Amino acid sequence: MKCILALSALMFAAPIFAQDSSEPATPSSVVASASAEEWLSIAPEDLLVMELAPDARGNGRTVVIQLMPAPFSQPWVENIRTLASAHWWDGTSVYRVQDNYVTQWGDVTEEKPLPEGVTSPAAGYDVDVDTLGMASAELNRPAPEYEEIPESVRSVFEDPSSTHADHKEAIEALMNAAGLAGPSEPNRSEELAMLSITTTQTRLTELGWHDRDSYAHWVEFWNGWPIGNVEQDVHWEDIEGNIVEEPGRRLPPQQFDEPYKVAGTSRFWPVHCYGYIGVARNYAPDTGTGAELYTIIGQPQRHMDRNLAVVGRVIEGMEHLSSLPRGSGDLGFYTEEEADRRTPILSVRLASEIDAAPRYEYLSTDSETFARYAEVRANRNDAFYTVPAGGVDVCSVQVPVRRVTG
Repeated sequence: MKCILALSALMFAAPIFAQDSSEPATPSSVVASASAEEWLSIAPEDLLVMELAPDARGNGRTVVIQLMPAPFSQPWVENIRTLASAHWWDGTSVYRVQDNYVTQWGDVTEEKPLPEGVTSPAAGYDVDVDTLGMASAELNRPAPEYEEIPESVRSVFEDPSSTHADHKEAIEALMNAAGLAGPSEPNRSEELAMLSITTTQTRLTELGWHDRDSYAHWVEFWNGWPIGNVEQDVHWEDIEGNIVEEPGRRLPPQQFDEPYKVAGTSRFWPVHCYGYIGVARNYAPDTGTGAELYTIIGQPQRHMDRNLAVVGRVIEGMEHLSSLPRGSGDLGFYTEEEADRRTPILSVRLASEIDAAPRYEYLSTDSETFARYAEVRANRNDAFYTVPAGGVDVCSVQVPVRRVTG
């Protein structure tokens, strides 16, 4: 069943479009070349608009936040929608600014009652491969019911004596029926992914920047968001299902030649990049409610991954949170003597509740343009740069977002 769910994500992948450039590419020029079809709308219910008090010169300060999509962090995201709908943040403040770490906001008194139903969820910070596979399939159309999968395919995976060769044959038959490439043949998305892989490979990391991460076995972009991954309970089997030694070499994804890599499960999670929003909490097992939020204002704080819930990212107005005066109290909290430095929050609303709310789009991370954008991020070769880096951190490939005009 795991193979079928993973397959569905490939079957329903978004289309991609080609482009050419005669001048040395820059990240900006690559993004500018994107076709209209490669830009995806952000739903108004997935946007928070936070109005801070005007600055010392009387200039307004608006911060726009995109909320994390399913399947990640949804109990906290739903709490945040409830809090925004109840106008709970109105009259609260930004009360902590720690240099090169976080800016945090909410109720500094910790006494403001929460709306009914807003509690600290007993939920995890990551999801398994089946959950992510189902969400991937539903991005474009609902995943088929199990009964809708041809019986000839189901029977193979239900048979405990079936081998990897049987699985390969069943999946190839299913893909051929759908008019898609077989599992051993790279599809267009995989071909594009190789643009950034081949230029960031090393002797020990044949999949390039994806597995050169310090905090995860593998990093990638999913539905517009950077995520980490770890495989658990990994072993190797031959084509008949016998456990064998690790081959000592990297094999291509989705390969069916022996030996075959088998993981008990894979776990995926969103990461703490610059401008990303997390849920503040007390000591575990508390997970936070979403009433107290923070954003990363310095280098990515990846050690926080899987320890706190990532619920969104700032897509406009980040300067209003990153440039605030630093608190002198412990961990950057403003002391009572500097309470005047706290920035009042006038309102926080879902964009769906605002008349003529701003609209935004992000560049599809499944698109050809994004693949080229990631490759250029890893290997700048324009007039300013003389030595291409040959690598890139997942947080340095910021997903392009633009405001829609007109």
